[in-house]
Amino acid sequence: MLVCRDLARSRDFYRNVMGLKVLSDRSPHWIEFELAKGVTFGLHQGGDLLAVRPGSLQLGFTVESVDRFVADCGTLAVPILQYPYNEGNLRIAVISDPDGYPIQIGSKR
Repeated sequence: MLVCRDLARSRDFYRNVMGLKVLSDRSPHWIEFELAKGVTFGLHQGGDLLAVRPGSLQLGFTVESVDRFVADCGTLAVPILQYPYNEGNLRIAVISDPDGYPIQIGSKR
């Protein structure tokens, strides 16, 4: 579960930018995405009991081409925290979700 400030904005980011499939949208409280069969990822609206804490975790996704993905992020006004670089046999970049959580994007070189 990831706590967010604006549930609709985060839903749109993870659906439209990250390409995740929405399994359940129970806005304004909870949204659940499918990562793989039987594996889900949830968003929960922040509030008095749940705080947004960027830096408390880092998600990672594999894409076909990091460079193309980052170029597309630029056109969507997605913050790019670290532009693509090579690390071993991987190409890696880091972007930010709407609440400032870092997301590592990787592809094989």
